[in-house]
Amino acid sequence: MFDVLGALMGIDISASTRPEGSDELPAGVSRDQTRSFSPPPAASSSSSKPSRPTPPPAASKEDVEMEGLDDEEAQAKKAAEASKKLGSEAYKMREFGEAAKHFQQAWDTWPRDVTFLTNLGGE
Repeated sequence: MFDVLGALMGIDISASTRPEGSDELPAGVSRDQTRSFSPPPAASSSSSKPSRPTPPPAASKEDVEMEGLDDEEAQAKKAAEASKKLGSEAYKMREFGEAAKHFQQAWDTWPRDVTFLTNLGGE
């Protein structure tokens, strides 16, 4: 069954059972068919590594999240983030009731961010 699926996908499943360096082909596969799947030639050790393009500088997470929000929504999100931070600090101090209040306030202020709700659920 796996050989059939491998043949349909163009993968030689039985290659893992053959000895290393074996050049035998499975039944029904010709040398012409394998040429399109041959690995690229190995790079010589004297050649330098190809340079990778550097990615553009990413916008901060807060900038991306605040895009498309009007001023009132942005203020509500910032207030919810502040409540979440207070809740996290209370949780670290093992003041679980206080933490739950802050997480609930964050969720009530900004119910679009599920992390406020999952923090509250962790109580």
